[in-house]
Order: sequence, then C-alpha cells, then structure tokens
Amino acid sequence: MNNTKTILIVDDEPVNLAVISKILSPEYTVQAATSGARCLEITNNNPLPDLILLDINMPGLNGFLVMEELQASPETAEIPVIFVTGADSIADEEKGLNLGAVDYITKPVNPILLLARVKTHLLVKQAEDILRNKNLSLECKVTENELRLKHVIESIPSTLYQASFPDLKFIFFDAKVEQLIGIAPQQFELGSLNWYENIDQKDRDNIKQQLQQIVQEKQTNFQFEYRITHATTKALVWIEDNGSIEYDSSGNPTTIHGALLNIDLRKETEKNLQAAFESTVKAVSNALEKRDPYTANHQINCAHISKAIAQQMNLGSETINGLYQAAAIHDIGKIYLPSEILNKPSTLTDAELGLIKTHSQVGFDIIKDIKFPWPIAKIILQHHERIDGSGYPNGCTADEICIEAKILGVADFVDASSSDRPYRKGIGIDNALNDLKKYSGILYDPEIVNACLIIFKEKKITFYDKS
Repeated sequence: MNNTKTILIVDDEPVNLAVISKILSPEYTVQAATSGARCLEITNNNPLPDLILLDINMPGLNGFLVMEELQASPETAEIPVIFVTGADSIADEEKGLNLGAVDYITKPVNPILLLARVKTHLLVKQAEDILRNKNLSLECKVTENELRLKHVIESIPSTLYQASFPDLKFIFFDAKVEQLIGIAPQQFELGSLNWYENIDQKDRDNIKQQLQQIVQEKQTNFQFEYRITHATTKALVWIEDNGSIEYDSSGNPTTIHGALLNIDLRKETEKNLQAAFESTVKAVSNALEKRDPYTANHQINCAHISKAIAQQMNLGSETINGLYQAAAIHDIGKIYLPSEILNKPSTLTDAELGLIKTHSQVGFDIIKDIKFPWPIAKIILQHHERIDGSGYPNGCTADEICIEAKILGVADFVDASSSDRPYRKGIGIDNALNDLKKYSGILYDPEIVNACLIIFKEKKITFYDKS
C-alpha cells in the first residue's frame, strides 16, 4: 500500500509549477492545476489531495475564491491549504488565513522552508484526523484509540501542546518536550513553569508583542521562530512554533493549540547557505573592481553605509541583510562596459555617459533569474532612480522605487561624490553631505537623508578601509 502523501499545486505559471514540483516530488506525490477551476475539478473527485499549495493571483477564479469554494464543501473543508504567492501583502495574508488557510508563503520559495512547512502541516493534519476519528468511535474504542493517538504523537517530530489564554499556562504538553528542552511536561502542566518565560531574552519580548498583535487583530494562525535554553545542556535551541488561537463566541481568546519543532539543523543550513552566498557576492565584487581600480571598495562602502542607514531607520533584519547583499554587487552591470571608459582620465562624452547609464539595467538582466530570498535584482535596477522621476533607467518616481533602492541611492551618492574618480577629484565627505541635504525631498527621500546625516555626523560612521 502506497502511503505517500499527495500535494496539489495550483498556479497559472508553468515555471512555478515546475519549480515547486521539483522540490516536493522526491518525498510526495505531486498533482498540478493551472487554474482555480481545474483545482475544483480535481477536488470534486476521489482520492482527495492531502494538502493544497494555492496561488492567489490567477485568471478566472483567484485563490481567495477557490479557498471559499473549498471551505464551503464538507468534503474539502478539512484539506490544509497553504497560500504560495508572489503577493507579499499583509492584507492578502490576513485575508487568506481568515478564509481558513493554514499558512502563507511568499515567492520565490525557500526549498528548505517549504518542505518543513508542508511536513509540519501534514503531521498536524494527521494528528487532527486521528483525534477526530477518536471522538467518533469513543464509546466503543476508547482504549484502542488513545493508544493509537499516543503512538501517532510519539511518531510526530513536532511537540504538540495546548495552552490557556491569556495566562499562557499549558493544559497539555506531550512527552517529547523533555527531549526538546530538557524539562518534563508535568512541570508546565502543573503551572510551575511558563513556557514563554523560558524563551531566550533576546526573543521573548518580540514574541509576546507579536502574539498580542495577533490577538488584537483577531487572527487565528501564527508561526514564530525563537530560541529557548535547554535545561540540561544550557545550549540555545531554535524552535519553530506553529499554532492557532481559539476564540469563544464573544471573540475572546481562550486556548492556543500548537506544535513545536526543533529547527537547529535548518538554521545551520541557512547559515551555511548565507556564508556561501556572501562568498560568491564578494568574488563577483572583487572581479568587477579588478577591472575598475578607481572604484576599489566603492561597492562594499555602499553596503556598509546602506546597512547603517537601514539600522538607523529600524528596518527589519531580513530587509537589512538583503540590502547589504544587493549593495555589495550593485555595479555588477559595469562588467560589460569597456575598461577604457571606466578608467578614462578625462571628462566622459554624452555617448560614454549613456553607456555608463546602462549598467543598472545590465546588472538587473544578469541577476534577475537567480532565486534570492530578497529583491536583489530590483534593488540593482532602481538604485539610480530618483524620487522626482529624473533618474534612470525607467524614470520611476517615489512610490515606484523600493525602499532598499532609495537607501542604496543615497549611499552611492555619498561615497561616489566624496571619492576620487579618473576624471575628477572627490569633494570630500562634508561637501558630499551638504550636497545631499540640498537634494533632500527633490532627488532623495528626506527620511533616508536624515538617517544618513545622523550616522555620519552624530554616530561618526567611517568608510570601509580603502587601503
């Protein structure tokens, strides 16, 4: 008997279907639907898929309409649905989860993250199915079903729990919690320990704030990643906490049901991938600067300045990380320019300036097909756009330029203006900052300009060592 789970992928883009199918097919049976209508045709027949990965923006029936149809049918309402979409919108995420989706993943997908999420939700669904079957046959098979549930819980890698709200005391914790963090479940169930108080101090307040916000917005599902100290080894353990909040008829939160998963291995893999990516970025940056010695360290300068500005603006860590990586290779398009132009000691002609201005588009074309977890290609493309529409290559205005590109544009101006070029002397950092103030609100976003001035004049940031 084949026990392989079946995943139905619904997306109108064949490329997306192919990419996700390739990730999942080694472990699951994969079905594909190129439209919402085709998805409903498949789910109207047996056997039903075990889980559905559903795009939002599709012609005809979009993902939200498909979700409503699935929830309306008793046959399909219990199938876990994960939205996998390029629509990185909080409003879309809230709507999808409120319609009954169990999760929301944005494209491009991270293979490790996608596999982990799919596995977790299939296991949770498996446990829910067994619990449901247990209730149906409770009168005649209590002992048998309790034993079966015990075996299922023991076989699931996640640690299942149930907690009361708002005191966050645990009503139930399966025995695997002792293996997870070295504390017996009875210590939590008896109320002597509070799980959230054992979260690492660096993560604790953020997790509590996120949980409070979720409750205020009457959301049901959440996913957190945080660290907790193992009671025996004292090592920090990375935890993924997937849960849902139950509300009473008055809309008050009463209970949290969830599953905890040790993601130490995933975090280590992500760390190694990040290190490999950064090494590649450095190699590309070095290759470009070998051809253009006058801009030695310009890209890394821009990366450090951009990161400092973003930190001053309190942007998220992932946004800052992506911005830093993009800034470190933002002039990659210049690799296609003749070195005679890059190193010309006299003023550039209009034709030569025109060639120089192609580098952001060329850089975009080089990077666009590489699947980064950040909008690297877009940042490179837009780093010479200006908020008044006078920039290049597309003359974008303020609302059309991503925040990362706006920050990189400011960093690029400050470093380039203050540094020597073959055809001119640099004006120095003080003059560069004075010119930046003049262009605030005209070429550059005032908030970003202000943050830049603070990091140089108040926090005394220094350039990367140009030696």
